Amino acid sequence: MLINDQIEIFLEALLAERNFTSNTLVAYKHDLINFFEFMSVDKMEDIHEEHFKTYMQVLSQSRISNRSVARKLSSLKHLFRFAFRENWISKNPSSKIKQPKFVQNLPEILSIEQVDRLIKSAKKAESVLAKNIRNTALIELLYATGIRVTELVSLPLNSVTGNSDLILVKGKGRKERLVPLSNSAKIAVKDWLSFRKEMKMSTNSKSFLFPARTRKGFLNREQFFCILKRIAKHAGLDNVKVSPHVIRHAFATHLLANGADLRVIQSLLGHSDISSTQIYTHVLEDQKKALVMNNHPLARNKNKI
Repeated sequence: MLINDQIEIFLEALLAERNFTSNTLVAYKHDLINFFEFMSVDKMEDIHEEHFKTYMQVLSQSRISNRSVARKLSSLKHLFRFAFRENWISKNPSSKIKQPKFVQNLPEILSIEQVDRLIKSAKKAESVLAKNIRNTALIELLYATGIRVTELVSLPLNSVTGNSDLILVKGKGRKERLVPLSNSAKIAVKDWLSFRKEMKMSTNSKSFLFPARTRKGFLNREQFFCILKRIAKHAGLDNVKVSPHVIRHAFATHLLANGADLRVIQSLLGHSDISSTQIYTHVLEDQKKALVMNNHPLARNKNKI
């Protein structure tokens, strides 16, 4: 069997068994093809542990970040575990290869005042009323729920119904979660739904909250990125630093800073592992320091001296 055929079978298995997103599958396919082209081998059984070591050394000497190297290695380890399970190879050459360590960067965040400016700007940044109404609903939803940009733009129309305080989100691995809506987000969505009723749209767009003239029928990620950049610029913010993910970070950080439980934030964000959510605890460092300095007996006594 050709390597490309084996890769396709592997990706289909990931989609069926583990519900990987299309973006993840595209990244995996790119990584796998690059590896075999770099190694210039025609058969998977010709790959040995030394090939991995050589490949890792080349990647480490390039400008690729450790995070990207880790992702590339993860895709390869997944493939070779699958190949061994399917009896395509007699031994898994990746089993002893360790993932590189990398430092988790703290996320960029916006202040509450900056998010407020962004939302106000969304209401008047465009010259067309319909776009302003839609954009306001998009940003209100993003900040009120912290959902991922792909989850936001592809929201089904039936994910928001009537005066419900909740929105149904289908996240990674097709896992569904209910996320509460703020009053301002509910109003923005209600305004958009009223305007949306009068819109003319294609058949494949009618089932989405934010229909668009695209192949899939809804506003795509790239379109929303451009919309957000324009709104950020209109708000007087550095639009290079403003992205959907930054607003998602702001949602989590602002909740945590105001006393929300980390496990609740994990559930709202759709994180499968609490370690992914713990990165937001950096916002509490100053609060922890002030708490100790103001309340610890030794700290109080030292301040009095």
